[in-house]
Amino acid sequence: MNQQLIFNNDFQYDASRQAVRFSCLLAGLKVNCYIALPGNSEATQFLAAVTADAFSWEDRAEQAIANDNFNDAAEIWL
Repeated sequence: MNQQLIFNNDFQYDASRQAVRFSCLLAGLKVNCYIALPGNSEATQFLAAVTADAFSWEDRAEQAIANDNFNDAAEIWL
């Protein structure tokens, strides 16, 4: 486990971005991570599925952060 990367348990659906959002702390700075809602999915079901598979999504986010895959707004999109 990366001690400088701490995931918050704050999965939620962001309707304005049409994505599930969760966050982590990277060396004390908050990083927002997003997972885009697939076109044929229902938001509450997708949120439940992402939350149920949280560890996998956190692993993907950790890899994206390690690869410095931030967008211009300092966000990670998976």
